[in-house]
Amino acid sequence: MKTMNDPASGEERNIEARKKALRLLEFADRTEKQLRDKLLEAGFSEEETEDALEYARSFHYLDDRRYAENFVRARLGEKSLFEIRHMLRDRGVSPENIELVLMQSEEQEEGSDRETVERLFLKKYGRQDLSDPKVYERAFRYFSNRGFRYEDIRAALEAAIGRAEEDPFTEE
Repeated sequence: MKTMNDPASGEERNIEARKKALRLLEFADRTEKQLRDKLLEAGFSEEETEDALEYARSFHYLDDRRYAENFVRARLGEKSLFEIRHMLRDRGVSPENIELVLMQSEEQEEGSDRETVERLFLKKYGRQDLSDPKVYERAFRYFSNRGFRYEDIRAALEAAIGRAEEDPFTEE
């Protein structure tokens, strides 16, 4: 009978941890922190978890930088850079990887926050009277609470209101 101290038993647990890691990565890309937490929750030891992480890294199935790049690409038009930064930090991506990926995305998407605010403003508030100061104030608060910068919000709201006034087909 095999016990937990038996070397063969330990190797079997490493294999189980590796299989569990690959199953978790099969359905969703994860950060190292997320995968580590899941394996520990499943009852694997620190050593078994570390072995599984190293195994996944060896096949490039686990890469926090790639995760951050995909995460930013998927959310860039919906979230502020500030909010994306905090979401990545909560998922365990290193500050170095976060800044590197965000710097690359800012170079590619110059003015992306301003365009995002304008698009989301028209989507959310486009059917209301955009000249109403209460709508403007509510929208301003909405976007500032989500981490968009003052300059981007102001410029985007003014541009969106200007476009809505020029377009005779805008529903109110």
